[in-house]
Amino acid sequence: MSRSNRSSFALAALAALLWLPSSGAFALEGIGYGGNVSEARQRAAADLAASIQVRVHSVVESCKEVSGKKVVDCGSRVLNRTASELPLLGLRYQTAPGGDEPQGARAIIDTDAASPLYREKIAALTKDFAAGQAALGTTRERRARHNLLTRQLATLRALSEHRLVAIAIGMTVDELPASETALSEERESLEDTADSIAFAAQLLTKDLDGRLDGVEPFAATGSREATPFGGAIADALRAAMGTRAGQPLRLAGEYRRLDNGDLDLMLEARKAATGELVAVRGTRLAKAGYAGYRAEPLAPDFERLLREGVAVSGDLRAELVTSLGARNLLFKRGDEVQLVARLNRPGYFYVVGHVVRDGEQFSYLLPLQDTGAAGNRDARFVRHVPADQANHYIELGRFEVVAPYGTEHLQIVAGTQRPGDQLPETQHDAETGYDVIRGSRGNARSGLATTRGLKLKADTKAQVAEGTLTFTTRER
Repeated sequence: MSRSNRSSFALAALAALLWLPSSGAFALEGIGYGGNVSEARQRAAADLAASIQVRVHSVVESCKEVSGKKVVDCGSRVLNRTASELPLLGLRYQTAPGGDEPQGARAIIDTDAASPLYREKIAALTKDFAAGQAALGTTRERRARHNLLTRQLATLRALSEHRLVAIAIGMTVDELPASETALSEERESLEDTADSIAFAAQLLTKDLDGRLDGVEPFAATGSREATPFGGAIADALRAAMGTRAGQPLRLAGEYRRLDNGDLDLMLEARKAATGELVAVRGTRLAKAGYAGYRAEPLAPDFERLLREGVAVSGDLRAELVTSLGARNLLFKRGDEVQLVARLNRPGYFYVVGHVVRDGEQFSYLLPLQDTGAAGNRDARFVRHVPADQANHYIELGRFEVVAPYGTEHLQIVAGTQRPGDQLPETQHDAETGYDVIRGSRGNARSGLATTRGLKLKADTKAQVAEGTLTFTTRER
């Protein structure tokens, strides 16, 4: 990817925990800025959701470690979604000073207002699920039972999302009424098997009411790589949705390889405006039906290490996004992508890239500035975020997608203290232009271990946070 720097711009946001002395409750707050009121509110709500997602992450990890449940049954799918898709009930807005931006907004959720709403929604979803289970008890016909199980999965996922946010804001709620793993396995045994990607897309979108607003490449379970198959099924879904009318929908999904080589596909349809889950669909695709498309992620072990070891802090948060989103990203030759970063507090950050391609792996430091005296590594690789730039998105440059193609994982490492000699050692590759981390050639896991290991040596009083971004590039 070739790099060229452009001037920075601000998008915005801060989220903080506020105590309400009059009631003993607490509130979460996000501040966003934009060109108009709607944009400012959207960004404030997204940042508020990001602060809640930090708490949700802790809930999922606790479930996995304490109860020993499968990670999927702890609601782990929420962690692979954008924070803006979390269900935020009781959300209210206030006007805030815009600073350098035309408009500012404050998004607030407090427990006094939100708790009754979550309790009511969880009760309604629990009732719906119980009714579905009763219907399953009297239904034997294969197709009808499959449809019921599909609806049950959708209800259970919606219940899981609301339950996780409720726990994150301090509520005590009951356990989920069933295991998603068990429901999925039974539904899988009743599925029709598609013999082509196009037919699989038709089965997934059958009776789906709404017009397509956007579709993400499918990802293998536990991965964020947009594989060739993931891109192909997304293209087929676009064709299958055609010119349908109705509410705008955004589609995303995942797949799991079965023992016989078939793929179990799961589609989620959400309202484009709110992120509300409206449908879950599933089907099976025969091994011969996706011949010629790689479905296996290139480096699943590396992705697991990247995901599980991320440093999370409720006080300091670091984020990397692109102009085209932040999840299941697939770029094609000639695309131009803008990369931006945000720290919610003053601090320092650097960006590490991990490249995974067929036959090649390495890690590198991303130059963030062109200036600096020779030998001053901080000036090239470390960006300082002063108080007046905290909570604002800072443009890191525009990138043009060129060969060679593959998957890259970007890792932003932020701290309240300057990293100094904790930066990984690099060697500049004049041919490619990358500043490669020593010891990472052929083994991106080594580059990741270097950055993670260095973080542990930081002053214990300093706050450290991390964010990750995965994208895949390919030929047209």
